[in-house]
Amino acid sequence: MPASRPVRLPDGFTAEPATAAHTEDVYAVTAAEMTEAFGFSPLTEDDVRADLGVEPPTVTMQWLVRERATGAPVQWWAVMIDPGDPTFHLWVRTHPRLPDPVRDEVAAAGFSLLLHWVREHASDGQQGVRVQSGCPASGDAGRRQLQGAGFAHERTFWEMVGDVTEARRAAVPVAGLELGRADDLRPVHRILDDSFAGHYGHEPRGFDDWLAFERSYAGYDPELWVLARIDGEPAGVLQMTRRAQALDQLYVAEIATVERFRRRGIASALLAHAFDVAAVEGLAQVSLHVDSDNAHAAPAVYRRAGFEVRTSFHAYARNLTT
Repeated sequence: MPASRPVRLPDGFTAEPATAAHTEDVYAVTAAEMTEAFGFSPLTEDDVRADLGVEPPTVTMQWLVRERATGAPVQWWAVMIDPGDPTFHLWVRTHPRLPDPVRDEVAAAGFSLLLHWVREHASDGQQGVRVQSGCPASGDAGRRQLQGAGFAHERTFWEMVGDVTEARRAAVPVAGLELGRADDLRPVHRILDDSFAGHYGHEPRGFDDWLAFERSYAGYDPELWVLARIDGEPAGVLQMTRRAQALDQLYVAEIATVERFRRRGIASALLAHAFDVAAVEGLAQVSLHVDSDNAHAAPAVYRRAGFEVRTSFHAYARNLTT
C-alpha cells in the first residue's frame, strides 16, 4: 500500500514500494545489517519473503530505498498491523555500506513516514496507539535511530540454538503423556492464548484472526504442530516451522504448557521431540526465540534441554498520540 504523503529523502536516494518481487534486494539489506551485528544472518530469505508477501487481512506499507547513482538497495522500511492485534509493528533495516550520518538521516525519513501511516490507520476514536520495533542488541545504529524516533527499550529477546544429538532426542518419560499431531487447531489456539496471557507482547485474538496470522508466518506447516495430552486431556503445544531450514535448523515458533500441568516435564518432552523431528528431517540444529525476562523461567528450561544463546535483539516501543 503506497504512502499517503510523498516520501521525503535526502539527495542521492530514491524509494519505491516494496513487494515480494523485491525479495532478493530486501534480503541483501537485511542480511548485511545482521552480518554487521552478528557475523552472519539469523534471518532468512524466507522470513523476508513472508513479510513482503503478507496479504489481507494484514495491512502493510513497505518501501525499498536505493542509492540513486548505483541503484544499490540500502534501506527497507516496513509497517504492518495484523488481524486482531491492536499493536502496530514497524522496522527500518539498513545496509552498513551507508556511513552513520547518512544512514541516520535516511532512517529518520523512514520513521517519519511509517509513524504517519500508523496515525492514519489507527482505529477511529483511538486516543493512542502502541507501536513496536526492534534492532540487533550488538549494534549502535539501530538503537540510536529508534531512540531518535521516540522509541524506548523495553525487552531483550534471545535467539537460542541447540545441536541435534542422541541425548537431546531422548525424553524423560512423563506419566500419562501422549504426543500427537494437532489435527484440530482450536485447542492449540486456546492453550497458546491462555498460557501467554499477560506475557510481554501477547495480545489475545479470536481463532480466525490468529489462524490468518499463523498462515502468513514464514515456514508455516501445521503438520509440524504437536498437541500434548495428559490422560487424554490437552496439556501443551509445540509449534514447529520450516522458516530456518536454509540455516540447517528446525524452528520452534511456540511452546506452551497448560498451567495446571506445569512442572511435570511436558515442556522438556516437547523439546526432546523437536530435536527428534529435526534429526528425522536431516537438520543439524533446533532454534527458538525467548524473552530474556520470561516470567516462567523458560530460558532455564531451554538451557537444560541443550539450548544456548546465539544472538540477542532489543525490543523497543512507542506509545503514539493519534
